[in-house]
Amino acid sequence: MPALTSEPSDAWLLETLERYEKPLLKYAFGQCGDREMARDAVQDTFLSLASEVTKARPQNLSAWLFSVCRNRLIDIRRKQFRLVPLEDDHLERDFDGIPEPSARIETEEKNSALLRMVESLPERERELVRLKFQAGLSYREISEVTGITEGHVGYLLHHAVKELRDQWLKEGHGR
Repeated sequence: MPALTSEPSDAWLLETLERYEKPLLKYAFGQCGDREMARDAVQDTFLSLASEVTKARPQNLSAWLFSVCRNRLIDIRRKQFRLVPLEDDHLERDFDGIPEPSARIETEEKNSALLRMVESLPERERELVRLKFQAGLSYREISEVTGITEGHVGYLLHHAVKELRDQWLKEGHGR
């Protein structure tokens, strides 16, 4: 786990919560497929942060948060031994500009197809795709979260994206 630095303030904790809560929820939900389990894991992550920051602030905050969340999900999964398919489009929606119904249906069908394709990837590649594209983590941060070397993260992501692109084209979505 990344090292810790100087002591934070309550304002810093609130800013951290505002900045990382939704990305962590999306990541956690993508990993477990259960909203309550995802919320519990994220809540435990922030409780861990609050207890850690009495000592010092994490140096690489995003990697630290995703690592703690990932480890908490692993603990929960070990207890429950179940996974549910990913369907996280409900976690965050922007209703400011609602598209035409036909465009919305087409987008939802494409999203559903892509999520199905992501689910068909091996578990390790699925997790890396979620960390990179849902959570927006860098290769270095993904490496810190998963314990996989940066180079291997890049290789696995390249392989996963190529597989997704090939499937996408094979199913006729690229036309």
